[in-house]
Amino acid sequence: MSASRLSRRRFGALGLAGLGAAALGAAGQGAGPFGSGRVLANTAPVRLPLLRLTAAAGHVSLAADQPATPILGYDGAVPGPVLRLRRGETADIVLRNDLAEPTGLHLAGWRMPREPAPLAPGAERSERFAFPEAGTLLYRPLLLSGEAQLRQGLAGLLLVDEATPPLHDREVPLVLAEAPGGIMLVNGRGGPDLTVRPGERLWLRIANATANRVLRFALPDQTLTLIALDSQPCEPFPLDGGRLVLGPGQRAELIWDVTGAGPVLPLQIARFGGPTLSADIPLAGPPLRDAPLPPPRPLPPNAVPQAMDFRRALRWDWTIGGTAEVPTLAGREDRAVPATPAFRARIGSVVVVTIRNDAPVLHALHLQGQAARLLDGLDDGWKPYFLDTVLVAPGMTVRLAFVTEQTGRLLVTSQPINADGGPVAIAYDVT
Repeated sequence: MSASRLSRRRFGALGLAGLGAAALGAAGQGAGPFGSGRVLANTAPVRLPLLRLTAAAGHVSLAADQPATPILGYDGAVPGPVLRLRRGETADIVLRNDLAEPTGLHLAGWRMPREPAPLAPGAERSERFAFPEAGTLLYRPLLLSGEAQLRQGLAGLLLVDEATPPLHDREVPLVLAEAPGGIMLVNGRGGPDLTVRPGERLWLRIANATANRVLRFALPDQTLTLIALDSQPCEPFPLDGGRLVLGPGQRAELIWDVTGAGPVLPLQIARFGGPTLSADIPLAGPPLRDAPLPPPRPLPPNAVPQAMDFRRALRWDWTIGGTAEVPTLAGREDRAVPATPAFRARIGSVVVVTIRNDAPVLHALHLQGQAARLLDGLDDGWKPYFLDTVLVAPGMTVRLAFVTEQTGRLLVTSQPINADGGPVAIAYDVT
């Protein structure tokens, strides 16, 4: 069967079947979109072909009345600095390891398979990366050996910009993370620091930088429109109730059209099976404009195949099993990079994967360097977005479809939610 139709069901709070703080500074004062908000703390943009990061231990104060907390951070900050490039640029990223243990750099959302060997303490390495696609990427330690470092704060955003951004007044990067003790963090703080204005349009670029947490981001009753998920543009659609669920490592871009009369707007970041960060965002000033802006338009697409022919698709089964402490994926228990592939495909192949969770815990399954469609029940369509991470509840079966576009060995990881120890992994080869 050939499938190229989109599922047109209305989507609300994107949840288990669908998907797997705030900025410093006052609201922009100009009435014209593409506005000029102040940059965030620790988010000064870098527009250089050479980007440098240093992984190091340190201490940060998460709140004025709290003692300093030990962390691991890039350039001594949690989160690390926002790195910024333009679509089509090539950059050399230099990583220096000032930690007492090996580390490495993984770019979640970068669709070229590469998982470098760990970098020894005291060493430095330069790697060249080409960025042919725009999107919101998360840089972090390696997929299979960096889970503990990620839990201590080692993460940041890399923003690859289009020549023409979406219509907006202010861009707000948001890194959602967790401090020791389970405290939720937004841009390295124990609460948001943001003031908004009625009628303002904000472009939120969000990443769940936790290692094993599912987070629900909510601005109740606000007008939020999803325009990109997991570093890929999608058909814009409103989020019911202003809610979005993100698995570990997932990224999203939202357009927030601020409504209400104030004086505050509630923000909630809830952790599955854990505490909720609740805070008030001040709503101040007169309306920014007399009439609302038009609905957000789709972002320019990246070079991901938009249609797939399932008639000759490869059919793979990946069953999740085991326990939270000893998970399995497709019958394997590898916590390191697998020595042999579990599956093989030719470049340009259409692959349909059935994922069944026989384990007693929720899992987040992640495809390294691959954008996939979440299929409807009868192969008669798919959700109107791509993703690289999907949440699979106990007893649940989901199906993904993708086209193999890069040669090499690619990883698939499955992370038990709320369980330390890192994900289990398999690999597949594309030739």
